[in-house]
Amino acid sequence: MLLQINSDMNRHQLVQIGRIVLSFLFIFGAISKLISMPFFDGMVAELFLGKDYFDNPSGMFWVQWLTRILVAAELVIGIALLQSKWFKNIVVPATLITLVLFTIHLFYEGFRQENGFIEGNCGCFGDVLPMTNLESIIKNIIGMALGIYVWLKYQKEDQFGSWVSPTLIGLVTLFTLNFGIKSYVSSATPAVVEDLAIIIDSIPFIDTIPVPDIEEITVKDLIEAERTDKEENSIPTPTSDIDQPEEIVTETPVVTKTPSDKTIELLNTYAPALQSLNLSSSTKLICLFSMTCSHCQEVYRDLSAMKASGKLPNIYLVNYGSEYEQNYFFTQAGNSEDPHTLIEDFTSFKRMLEGKTYPRLLYIKNGKTLKEWDVDSYDRASFMKYYGIEKLEEKKEGGLQLELNSGDSPW
Repeated sequence: MLLQINSDMNRHQLVQIGRIVLSFLFIFGAISKLISMPFFDGMVAELFLGKDYFDNPSGMFWVQWLTRILVAAELVIGIALLQSKWFKNIVVPATLITLVLFTIHLFYEGFRQENGFIEGNCGCFGDVLPMTNLESIIKNIIGMALGIYVWLKYQKEDQFGSWVSPTLIGLVTLFTLNFGIKSYVSSATPAVVEDLAIIIDSIPFIDTIPVPDIEEITVKDLIEAERTDKEENSIPTPTSDIDQPEEIVTETPVVTKTPSDKTIELLNTYAPALQSLNLSSSTKLICLFSMTCSHCQEVYRDLSAMKASGKLPNIYLVNYGSEYEQNYFFTQAGNSEDPHTLIEDFTSFKRMLEGKTYPRLLYIKNGKTLKEWDVDSYDRASFMKYYGIEKLEEKKEGGLQLELNSGDSPW
């Protein structure tokens, strides 16, 4: 009898824990996507519309509807797991079906591209918590195991108190939103202060301008000053057009900006850290990367390997994402020693892309864009040929590291 009671208590606790874990995963996933909708929209759009989805505004309209329906459905399932209405007949089966469909999609994405299981961000938690397809598949398998156990062992008495649902929803929401907290300590403050100091230094000190004592100024002085001012500002009217010298009109030449000028202007405007590079008189390879983009990770791994040849120009990265995503990016892509700046505003990053798709690479020399590549035009072999770099070979073991023919590891 005692063993039966203990068994029932253990079953009840495991069922409740399983429900809470599943609910957490779904609510956390929904809110994560909600606060990173531009990223999630882009992922779904690339899946259905291709990489040039920005050129399909009507398709993007329906993609946005689809992403919001998915987020709403995920949130509803997460909340429904905390209540008992239609729990065993509808809620748990819907949970399992959703996990199965997502897992099938993850396998498809993993097989569709090279290193698809261990690179990139699956988007299950938006760009709040990047996960690879393999990590997400493992998560979903654990979730399905919990769901099957809950479905088999659930009984009507396995109900939560009325306080559990709002408390868990509030805690998960707070936990998720904490990922979006930003630091408002600006690293650009010293530069601003320095610029102000330069401006102030260029203005004559006020104590060098003689200012009469206010008590010494009389009404007579004011009238005299006003009369003198009128005489100085008055324009004499000519009596005859014959003696008038012919007015010489000089036309101001119109300066036409080249595409390179516009590109550099955009880079300096939306990534102010680039101003210190003085792109108009230097040689740089500017790389615009999204921190959750698997293509960007692949390209940066290539660049890190090619640096061993010594033939690449100095690299500078303009990274879009959060600090957490940037750390994850460097963990996946390798070298993190190249100079870089972080952009958290997607609109600014998109303007620097100028309608292109990331990754975007710009080879700039003395203010001129000599060559550029994006996700469609970048090819490792042709890129290496352009810079005269030796062929890189992929290691047999590990599958991720690259090395030169000479055998020296780029890392």
